[in-house]
Amino acid sequence: MHALYTEQDLTALRKQIKNRWFGFLAIFLVAVVVLALLLISDNHKENRPELITTLVLILSGGLLIFYYDLLIRPLRAYERHMDTALHGRSHQVTVLFDHLNEESSLVEGVTYRDLIFLGEADKHGDRERMFYWDMELPLPEFKKGQEITLTYFDRFITAYSLA
Repeated sequence: MHALYTEQDLTALRKQIKNRWFGFLAIFLVAVVVLALLLISDNHKENRPELITTLVLILSGGLLIFYYDLLIRPLRAYERHMDTALHGRSHQVTVLFDHLNEESSLVEGVTYRDLIFLGEADKHGDRERMFYWDMELPLPEFKKGQEITLTYFDRFITAYSLA
């Protein structure tokens, strides 16, 4: 069985997330210090720094939201996916590879490629089963009709072996 994820991958990802949180915290602390200095410089007379304080607050808030949304949130979604892949309840099934959908799917913040397999007919007589392959990982050369044993949780492939 060829596992797609390892504990070392998860540990490295968590370290990267931790480093990005430190960057977020640094930006936050700089914004707080600048705002505190601007508020301390207020002498309650004519030269109140209201406009500068407002601009610093808006810009730092926007920067923090942008930083989190672009650099932290995608990694957190991938961490949840990888943690569930390694520690969640998984199932195994032996299926025949049918085809690959060229379009990608965004599921729970992680990008996947749809793989269609043929398995046992369900109660409606449908044999097609769709599973998700992580776009961050290279896709093996599956051949149409090739028998493959998949380990998966939900519809997300976590390991495979070729027959």
